Amino acid sequence: MATEPKLVLYPPKKHLDDKFLELAKKASSATISGRLSRMGFRFVYMAQVLPLKPGTVVAGRAYTLRYLPRWDDFSTWPLGEERHKYPEHVAVESVGPGDVLVIDARGNIDAGVFGDRLVTRMQYRGAAGLVTDGAIRDVPFMKDMDFPIFVRAPHGYYHLAEHWAMDVQLPISCGNVAVFPGDLVVGDDDGVVIVPQAIAEDVIKESIAQEEIETFTRELFEKGYSVNDLHGTLPPDLQAEYDRWRQARGLSG
Repeated sequence: MATEPKLVLYPPKKHLDDKFLELAKKASSATISGRLSRMGFRFVYMAQVLPLKPGTVVAGRAYTLRYLPRWDDFSTWPLGEERHKYPEHVAVESVGPGDVLVIDARGNIDAGVFGDRLVTRMQYRGAAGLVTDGAIRDVPFMKDMDFPIFVRAPHGYYHLAEHWAMDVQLPISCGNVAVFPGDLVVGDDDGVVIVPQAIAEDVIKESIAQEEIETFTRELFEKGYSVNDLHGTLPPDLQAEYDRWRQARGLSG
């Protein structure tokens, strides 16, 4: 009896171009997650995944790599001519400009998923960054690299001590967040947020607008305004002042 093919359900897809990815860096992960929450998307913020270097910002399209727990059947270990088929190597040799490699390590931080050489290769290929809910090795070297890396922890063990790379470009979980290939990945000092690709452009546009009004109201707090003065919609006099504030800074829209 023939086996029914397995079905993978994908949400709507949309390619995010490089110009948009640069725009996305203007919105913080916190503001983006707040906007998504108001839209009903609650599970978008990765747990305990932070930049290797403070001040790092990344925005890119998710290229996914999934690890399974280590298994002992090394008869399938890709040696020689077969090595290029190992999903870890496929991922490193496939990512390019605008791609953030997102690795599902199941939250396991008992071995580093990547080391400095693979990251160097990704950087050469123009990848936008690396995000994992696992650990990474060769941290003393990678801290000096100009490459966005977001991880849970450092660990010196090679990945095969705990992991086995299984597949690429399938839906994964990273930091307890569902990630589909092509989703928008945005990371900063607060952490990493995933934006479904189909709604990413609207979310970023609205988040940038929110960032602007928060900057304006922060300045008002510094002038002595209370929280009650600025709760909710701005009153007409402050809205007019806000419009002048934006115009003075050359902010359009």
